[in-house]
Amino acid sequence: MSRAATTRLEPGEHSIDRAQVFPYRDGFALRWSIRLHSGRLMRPLTQGPAKGKVRARARARAADLLSGSGDGGWKGTSKTLDYLDTVTLPAIRAERLADSTTRRYELAYRLLRGECEDETCKHAHALAGLSLREAMRPRALTSCLEEIGRLHGAVNAKHAKTVAKKYLAAPLRVDEVIEYNPLMDLDLDLSGAKKPAYSRGGRALTAEQYRAAIEYLLAADPEDVEAPKRGRWTREQRVIERAACIDIVLAQATTGLRTSELCMRPTEDCHADASGTFIVELPPDATKTRTGRPVPVLAPAVSKRLATRLDSGSPWLFPSPTDQAKVWDPRNRDRKLAALYRELAEQLHIEMFEYERGHSWRTTNNTLLYDVLPEATRTRLFGHTAAVNRQRYTAVTSTEAVVSAAAGIFEK
Repeated sequence: MSRAATTRLEPGEHSIDRAQVFPYRDGFALRWSIRLHSGRLMRPLTQGPAKGKVRARARARAADLLSGSGDGGWKGTSKTLDYLDTVTLPAIRAERLADSTTRRYELAYRLLRGECEDETCKHAHALAGLSLREAMRPRALTSCLEEIGRLHGAVNAKHAKTVAKKYLAAPLRVDEVIEYNPLMDLDLDLSGAKKPAYSRGGRALTAEQYRAAIEYLLAADPEDVEAPKRGRWTREQRVIERAACIDIVLAQATTGLRTSELCMRPTEDCHADASGTFIVELPPDATKTRTGRPVPVLAPAVSKRLATRLDSGSPWLFPSPTDQAKVWDPRNRDRKLAALYRELAEQLHIEMFEYERGHSWRTTNNTLLYDVLPEATRTRLFGHTAAVNRQRYTAVTSTEAVVSAAAGIFEK
């Protein structure tokens, strides 16, 4: 890209390298000029946490502006619905996304337009009827997205924000309709969002779904990860991370342990007995009910797999992928586990894994063992009173799962 001297900027030139970075709010900013190929002069303001970051962002912005065709005919007065139809939806479908992600984004696209299947649902603040300039005002975007949250839940509001940010505002910058993306630092108040119709932990897999999930996880290749293009993570760490996620889900699936009970366990609390069954000894202070208990792994193949972790040299059963001496940070761990559950949902077509996580295995195991183990044994195994076990952790949606359950699933 050509750079301007101190003279008048020619088409295709910018002043990034001669403009001065200055302190701005909690970081730095750069006010620079660029003359587009059409001859139009723009003076963007670029912000960042460090001076070098500011200039790098400014150069990327300049590249976006100069690479834009500039002949799309889009103006601030153009209709937002036309842009959504012509640019946003095709961009979503052209992206190499998982099918489930494409479906979620297409729903978000419709909600931004104010379209939904519920005829009683009134979207008073949708982007329909607004010009592009009006739609890109922070107040209009906030009203639209928070309304989606109230009507359709926080998850759909977050998906709509992603679509508006990446597939609406970002292309508008390239098309020279707006100078900055208002979604970059837009905060939403979703405290009034509609509560989901489901309650995590209250649904169980059928015996067939359970077997499919276990078989898929046992066959999953931990090395099926892409090398990171940048960042501090190495491919080897990604492999360790995926292997740990697979083992965590397998362990929960065959024990019903809570995520905190399992993932915060030191190896000294675990052992394999004479028969090869992997057992987690939970001390009272590690349980929600403050009652210690031994928890066996119900599938021999999973026991064998977890036993190898006792020889890793780490004091933790599931240590940090980057430092074997430390326990895995819960927030990072849970994000990675969520991605694996979404993989299960997509690959096995088990819809409940779109939102259910580790707690669902407690319900599944309790349900599948309903007629196999006495209630006293099950309450001891899962660490709840009989009343709570019956109310919260026994799903009776599948009589097949309740009646025919454990023999085929846990056969040795």
